[in-house]
Amino acid sequence: MKSIKYGDTVGVFSEDGRYRLDIGTVAMKMNTPADHDSWATRFIVKRITEGRDPEMDFTPVYPQDLVGIFSENELWRLDIGTRAMKKDTLADHDTWATRLVIRRLNGESSGDVCYGHVVGIFTEDGRYRLDIGTGAVKKNTPSTHDTWATRLRIRGPDPIVHVKYEGIDYDLEHAQILE
Repeated sequence: MKSIKYGDTVGVFSEDGRYRLDIGTVAMKMNTPADHDSWATRFIVKRITEGRDPEMDFTPVYPQDLVGIFSENELWRLDIGTRAMKKDTLADHDTWATRLVIRRLNGESSGDVCYGHVVGIFTEDGRYRLDIGTGAVKKNTPSTHDTWATRLRIRGPDPIVHVKYEGIDYDLEHAQILE
């Protein structure tokens, strides 16, 4: 599977895929302008494992990876549930505020998004960014808070959110029987 790249349009989803991050006012208290730079807008993506493996630092992030998104100072983390957000946003909610781009803030923003890089998470058009401070969310979430809403997956372009099987039509008049 292809790794997540800087500049890819991505979505941030709950571990079970039912919910997603919306950085607009559907879920947040305010839209945070892209030029706002603070502890609450600078992040490190960490792979969620039983014990943190330092060998994982600076390796690529893949869509199947279970991750946490932490503040650069590692005191706080992103929570997409109602502890921090105004409401839970369903995974099929697809808007300007859910189509996101990750940019590296401590180096060149090209190639693979890697664990340990300091990043910002921005809207696809570059006008707004994720902010986990209390100006934008209801409550700061400590880095130790571990729930469905903090265990996340970053998925690349056009993630399949729901598939519904409705049946198959056969044209039996023109079918061939193979022997």
